[in-house]
Formats: sequence, C-alpha cells, structure tokens
Amino acid sequence: MRVYVESYGCSQNQGEGAALARDLATHGHELAAHPSLADVTVLVTCGVIGPTEGRMVRRWQALAARTPRVVVTGCLVPLRTELMQGPGRERTTFVPIREQDHLPALLDTWAPDAPLRLPMAAVGGDRPARPVSEEVVIAQGCTSGCSYCFSRLARGRLTSVPIPEVVRRVRSATGRGVREVRLTGLDTAAWGEDLLGPERLPELLSAVTPVLGDARVRVGMMSPQSLAPHLDRYLDAMAPETVYRFLHLPLQSGSDRVLETMRRGYSVDDFRREVDAARRRFPELHLATDVIVGFPGETEEEFRDTEKLLESVAPETVNVTRFSPRPGTPASRLPPLPPRVAKRRSRSLAELRHRISRSRLERWIGSRARVRVLEHGPGGSSVARLPNYLPVVLDHRPPLGSDVEIRVDGARSTYLLGSVPASPSK
Repeated sequence: MRVYVESYGCSQNQGEGAALARDLATHGHELAAHPSLADVTVLVTCGVIGPTEGRMVRRWQALAARTPRVVVTGCLVPLRTELMQGPGRERTTFVPIREQDHLPALLDTWAPDAPLRLPMAAVGGDRPARPVSEEVVIAQGCTSGCSYCFSRLARGRLTSVPIPEVVRRVRSATGRGVREVRLTGLDTAAWGEDLLGPERLPELLSAVTPVLGDARVRVGMMSPQSLAPHLDRYLDAMAPETVYRFLHLPLQSGSDRVLETMRRGYSVDDFRREVDAARRRFPELHLATDVIVGFPGETEEEFRDTEKLLESVAPETVNVTRFSPRPGTPASRLPPLPPRVAKRRSRSLAELRHRISRSRLERWIGSRARVRVLEHGPGGSSVARLPNYLPVVLDHRPPLGSDVEIRVDGARSTYLLGSVPASPSK
C-alpha cells in the first residue's frame, strides 16, 4: 500500500511519525510524497493547546476527503477523538500512541483491499528525500504532574527505552546517513527513573556518543526538577564535541507562586542555578526556554517578574505560549484571565523575546565557525547549525550533511545570516 505520514507538534511526535514511516517501508509499504498519492494517510496529532486541536480536526477533515483510509494517532487519541465526526469517520482508524508499533501489521491486513493506483512516477510524485536529521524517542510519558499539561494525560507515566535499544536506534540512524540525532521525550532528564538500574540521562548520553561517528547529538527538553539531581554529571556528559552545546530548560513563569499553581516542582532560583552552572561550563551555550503567559490567577506583578527574569537570564530562544485550558487538567477548572489581558501580555512577551534573542545572536556577527548543513531552503538557501545548535541561514546550498566554514554576517531574532568567506588571493 502507499502510505503518507504527516506529523504535527513536538519533536517526539515528529520522531514517532518518522519511525512509523520507516517501519511501514520495512514492511513493504511504499511511502507517498503527497496524500493525494496515498491509499492510507497517517496523521500524528498534537493537542497541546486548544487552537492546535482545532487545526488537527480540520486537517483530519481535509485528509478524510481525499484519502481512502485515514489513521489518526498522537496526543488526541483516545482523549479527543469524539471531535472527529462527519464524513470520513467510518474510514478512520484511531491508534493510541502506545500501540503505534502495531500499525504496520494493521496495514498489512488492509493491503488486499487497497484501490489500484498508477505508479507514482506516472502521476508526478517523488519518493520522499532521505533526511539527515532524525529524532530518536528515548521515553514515553513523564514523572511530572503539571496542572495544565494535556500531553501527560495522553502519554501516561514514564516508560524509558533501555540504553541498548536507544544505542541501537542511534546506530541505525547513523548507518542510514543521518548526521544529526535528536534525543527526545516529554522530559528527557527524567529518563531512567522508572528503570531498576542506577543509570540516568548522563549515562545514556555517554553510551550514545561513542556510536555517533561523525554525527552530532542534540538532547531535547528537560524539566529543571528532573535535571537537578544529576546536573553536574550531565554537564560532564556534554563535553564531547559531538554533543551540541544546547540546553532546553522550560521556565514557564518567573513567579514562584505561579510555578506552584502549575505544579512544576521547582523554584525560580532552581532554574537560575541550573542555567548559571551550564553557562559556566559552556560559555557558548544556546539556552532555549518556554514561557506560558496568562496562566489563571497570574497578576500583573507576577507577569512583570517573568519579563524581568527573561531579561536577566537572556535565553537565545524563548517559546511563548498563551495559556489554553485543556480538558481533564486541573488548570482547566481555574478561573481564566480576561482574554484581552492574556492577549496583551502575550504580545508584550513576544516583543521582549525578539529583542532578547536578537541581542544574544548579534554577539556572533563577525565570527567564523564550522557549521553543519541540515536543510535546503527556498531560493537556493540552506540552513546550517553552529556547534551550539543556533541556526545559520546561508545564501547557497552545500550538500546536505556537509560541514562548511562560514562567517556570520548578520542576525535576526531567531537565526543568523552567514556566508562562505572568500579565499585570500595568492
């Protein structure tokens, strides 16, 4: 059967979608480049906030109108499948996240009923390009109980992938030519807490780095309270040059009271201590963080505390999300802020984070670095990554996966501009 896989949301969703595509290909199914060329479309959904949930429903409707069969998986299954009603429901199969491994076998049973289609070349399709970056999922679920989190409800308690299996997945990826591996999970620093042995994230990272070869590894989002017990060991594990100098540590609020209402499990000072320790060890560190604005009960002073903390810590990347109540979470039962207040604060914080990010990125102008090319963009451009994972947009297209020496010529609020310096004349 021809299968098209479309994923939305976090890096874990992206990784699971990519893994599904590989498994389906291994089972003999052909990967389609477009849903109109597919017998089955697999939609990996995200439900992190209400507007995203609405987009997922609309996307399902569009896919169900053009594809003989649709499989819906990801974070909306099974918690919100009642939203997907109407034409196409009878041709839709819902697969929970923890049952995705059974999907190839399910499609095998459908194959005899698949409609006859023209060969892909006859309708102008192309086989999807082989990626040079790949997400490797290291755990399902998490150990936290954040009062607003829908993903925790969808994915359940922490189930860590044992070290030998993670190493196998990384070795498989690099063997397929992958040049960047992204270890991902809801909270990567919680990895191993459910296992019997003493190994935690530092030991996992130390086991992965020897099998990378020339590839690099980026470790995904981790909660401050999960990182705290083994912070120093984790920073030691980041020492190899194949590990990006990147730390994604969500703040969410600059107010201890709001953090407590969110049930985050750490304080503002805890966050600061971890950031300071990481920057002392790696001055070139790329710090990414997340902030929820307009959380129920957030006062004007507490919002200002968040702005002040961001100005003080000055992360290179700040992801701003306006609070959206999700069904089944404790926070959904709290009195919401007036929409106009939440919108104003969201706009103010977005403007601040652009100023902070641009100021941090401008420090790199004039420097030279060796970057890895990971994407080809429009107009002959490409996107590469510094050793700390900051993106650099180049005005030409070196081969994907290649390393090039560049000069940083400019900065925007979310990326750098670079070029290949001219060789000195003889």
